[in-house]
Parts: sequence; structure tokens; C-alpha cells
Amino acid sequence: MGLPGAGKTTFFNALSERESGESGYRGGARKASKANIADVQVPDERVERLYDLFRPKKKALATVCFKDLQLEFTNGRGIAAAWLAELRSVDALTLVIRAFEDQTVAHPLGEVNPVRDFNHLLDALVFSDYEVAEKRVERLVKEGKKGEREHQRLVKICEHLEQGRLLGQGFFTPEDRSLFSGFAFLTAKPLIVVANTGEQTADTRALEQAVATKGLTLFHIQGKAEMEIAQLDPDEQTEFLEHLGIDEAVKNRFLRTIYAELNLVSFLTAGEDEVRAWSIPRDTPAMRAAGKIHSDLERGFIRAEVVEWSKLLEAGGFKEAKRCGVMRLEGKEYPIKDGDVLTIRFNV
Repeated sequence: MGLPGAGKTTFFNALSERESGESGYRGGARKASKANIADVQVPDERVERLYDLFRPKKKALATVCFKDLQLEFTNGRGIAAAWLAELRSVDALTLVIRAFEDQTVAHPLGEVNPVRDFNHLLDALVFSDYEVAEKRVERLVKEGKKGEREHQRLVKICEHLEQGRLLGQGFFTPEDRSLFSGFAFLTAKPLIVVANTGEQTADTRALEQAVATKGLTLFHIQGKAEMEIAQLDPDEQTEFLEHLGIDEAVKNRFLRTIYAELNLVSFLTAGEDEVRAWSIPRDTPAMRAAGKIHSDLERGFIRAEVVEWSKLLEAGGFKEAKRCGVMRLEGKEYPIKDGDVLTIRFNV
């Protein structure tokens, strides 16, 4: 998300390695359903190596779904209702900030000012959360529930947001997270700030300081150039990236940032039919990880056979891994580690 002309679609195209075309939005009505959407595969050497070992019928990488949204803002500084449902359903928000000078691309607020745009977007998120919380407080008062836990906590939330502060990922207690899960507060989600620079880069020092003060992550992209490189064949990309002083394609860099912000890891399944990576929150219990594969595996979970992917490769297969003693049985509460290869024992 971001202001018009910030380079959201440029960034989206660089991540999806396709050309969706610019949104063309410069005001007026635009439906949320018209957003660009792409499922982007997460490169994973482990899948490739296990595929070479097992030679299954197919392989499947983990994916991240990206949505390119051009928001409409209300007169009250919030975000138009048509877009709020889209935003509240996501796992993380990326704020794309224009940090390039280009006279051919008009800025909706007159001049390029990255820190102002950053604060503008944060204010919109905060205000939208405040509206939701305030309306619920009013409803609880009318229902005679003033003083109950939900009312008390919502009053605190309103006070916090009224000061222009983000809720952040550490604001809610586990009990609060359960109580307010349906609210899907935007400022409680992971927020990643993208500074979109170009040939004429704007001064980003104030932006960098503001982002650091909020405890957020700042990601840099040379928008248009990196988008054009992303359209090339992989073999051709390296030379052009080196010319920009960049070691790796933006897709790979940003996916790592996403995984870090969402605290995700990937476990793997392997066999004659398929080798696949599955992404889950770090330390997810084995039984819940099994449910990621299929609900029956979670419902009838007995044990998980677990082997670290590199040890499975060294052994040469599951039978050999058992003989070597590197495969172990784990119970339903075992916290899944990045790179674990699972075989689930179950009965339904």
C-alpha cells in the first residue's frame, strides 16, 4: 500500500516477475477487487536437493501471496471502508514510500517528502483502528457493558491510538489477542516500510530515523531498475544487478524480510509422489504442523518422524536415516524447526 505514484505496482512487478501495468489511479472510485494479486514462490534449495534425491512426480515450493492495493482515503484521514476488509485480512502490511525525484511523475501531495508520506500512511492506519475501537466502545456502553474487560481494554486502546501510537505486535496479551482477533487491528500487524529509490534518489535520512524510532523495518529497492531486471531470464539478471551494486534479486531479499517479520520457518515433506515446503510460524507444535498438510493428519495425529533435511540427504533416504539413527520420533508438542522433514503417523 502507499500513495499514488509511490511505485507500488513497480514493486509488485519486481516481486512477481511479471508486468501487471500501472494502476492508473489518480482519484475517483476504484474497487478493492481490482487489486493485482500474485502468489510468489519462495526459492528453497532444500526442495531442489530433496527432489534430486527422491525424484518424485512433482515438487512444490512455499508461496507468499502479494496484493497491490491503491487505497482511497476518507476526509477524516482514515482509509475508505471498501479497502479496510482487504487490509484486515492480510498477515503483514508493506508501506511503499516514494524516495525518488521524477518530474514526469506528479506527487499527489505536491513535492517528494518521504518522511511526510510515511507519517501520512501511519496516521491513516492509526485513525482507521481508532474508529473501529471507538465505535465498539460506544456500542458496549449502550449495551450496559461499561466496566467489563472488553470495554476497559478498548478504552486503553483508544487512548493509545489517540496519541498517534501504533499498537504494535507486543501490545496485546495472549488473552487480548483472543478477545480482539476479530478486530484485526491494522497497527498491530507487522509493518514493513519500503523506500523506493531511483536514478535521482531523494533524501531518506529523516525517513530512516522515523522508521527506526517506530521500531519498524526499512527495506530499500531501486524500483524501476529492479523491476526491469526481474523481467529478464535468471542468467541475465546477475550482470545487471552487479551494475546496481546489488547482490541478489529483490524478490529473494524481500521474501527473507517477510519471513523474518512474520517469524516463519519452513518444514518439508518428501516421498515418491511429491517434495514440498510448508511455511508455519516458528515453534509450531508438530500436531498443528500436520494440520497444515491435511486436517486428518492433525485430527488423528500419533507421532511425527523427524529428520533434519541435510542429514536425510547425507544418509541417502528415510530407511538409511533410520539405520544411521538420525531420524527420531516426536510427539504432538514438539516445536517444528526450520528444515525439519516430517512423516506423520496418524489414525482416524
